[in-house]
Amino acid sequence: MSVARQFSRGVAWMALGNWIEQAVNFAVFVTLARLLGARDYGLLAMASVFIVLSEQLVRESLSEYLIAAEKADPEDLNATFWLLTVLGCLLALGLALVAPLAARAYGEPEVQRLIMTLAPSVIIVALNAVPVAILRRRLDFRILSLRAIAGVVLGGIVGIGMALNGFGVWSFVGQWLTLISTNAVMAWTAVDWRPGFATTRAHLRRAAGFGAQVLGLRAGELAATQTPLLVIGATLGPEATGLFSVAWRLVETLAFLIVTPLRQASQSAFAALTREGGDAGALLEDLIRLAALVALPFFTGLVVLAGPMIGLVFGEGWAGAAPVLAALGAMGVYICLARVQIAFCLAAGRAGQVAVLAWAAVFLMAVLIWVASRWGMVAVALAVVGAHVGLWPFYFGAVARLSGRSVARLVGGLWSPAIGAALMGLGVWLVAGQLDGRPPLTVLMIAVPAGIALYGLFAVVMMRDRFTLLLRLVRGHDG
Repeated sequence: MSVARQFSRGVAWMALGNWIEQAVNFAVFVTLARLLGARDYGLLAMASVFIVLSEQLVRESLSEYLIAAEKADPEDLNATFWLLTVLGCLLALGLALVAPLAARAYGEPEVQRLIMTLAPSVIIVALNAVPVAILRRRLDFRILSLRAIAGVVLGGIVGIGMALNGFGVWSFVGQWLTLISTNAVMAWTAVDWRPGFATTRAHLRRAAGFGAQVLGLRAGELAATQTPLLVIGATLGPEATGLFSVAWRLVETLAFLIVTPLRQASQSAFAALTREGGDAGALLEDLIRLAALVALPFFTGLVVLAGPMIGLVFGEGWAGAAPVLAALGAMGVYICLARVQIAFCLAAGRAGQVAVLAWAAVFLMAVLIWVASRWGMVAVALAVVGAHVGLWPFYFGAVARLSGRSVARLVGGLWSPAIGAALMGLGVWLVAGQLDGRPPLTVLMIAVPAGIALYGLFAVVMMRDRFTLLLRLVRGHDG
């Protein structure tokens, strides 16, 4: 099967798995929230900060080397597996040392027990990373999608069952450990490879060298999401932090729903095309054009309809988050396009370049947020956008050099959907203005279809080539 065909199937499977996973996760979240209440969720949040950070450092970090490597032989697999095992064990040990300190800082003894009980999940994720990388390298996204669905379903059953039987906050622990264990079992049973000790210093050095770059990138991405909350909390207080957190979470979740299937499938496809002597740059150019086709109108609509969106989802008590959401809307476009660009750099084995850019964004954002905080939350949100967009040309420059395309050619694919999104946004703003004072659901039910019709008409007239491109990628044609 051609890479193009594998890629199209991979995107379909990842989209199906990701959307079902998110839907089940949301249903479980709402059910457990109703059964357990705010205090138990608060305890989990206190403990999960450390667990999520540790898991992210072993999930899609060192194992990214296996996606980009020209040849992933058993020595490479063994080297990556043992490096991840050591890293996972060290992080779990670090969690054991941090747990009592965290509990003392929070004033909640139960946090220590939660961290200690959840710490093994980091080791499980580390042990699971190489089989997942093998499946990604061979573009077998069907198994990855099925394991994600099975994990959230079984985890949800266990968590809800424990909650109904009075286990309280420990229901979350049961849910998460079941989910992680299910994912691990399904990944290991889907691959024939088993770890061994046959490797060399050269293999260890190559895996560790590339892995260190990816770790730097992942750490920078995590820091970029946490820095605004830290600075806002220190300067504007807990209420402002909560408003920003809700707006950011909504933008991030919607962006990931759009781009995650594309990012995961494209990274493997970029690497496979490069190994086979194909033109990975052509696929990059196509994916930027398609991501822009969807992301620009979607987040333009979110900016214009931020008020009724917040009112419908969270209620009038969160109205203060609406202007923040409108200011952060551009970040959704950035996330969708930048994630594809980062996937291309990772597939090319150039993680160091984007890691440096990620940390540059962290430092620039911290400075801009600190300065902007005196003017309130909207200024802070604009500072976050400004830091990322200001460094975006460097991402375009990096992928242009690697792909053999000019920056102008890569950026050129953004103009048509940007114009269409702007015209759509103006139309939606006029429609929403006529509905001022109506319930949020009414506004959205009228304004959203109007926006879809306006942008659809523009696309049919001015961007027919995008539909041809989409059809070609869906069918898996190479040209």
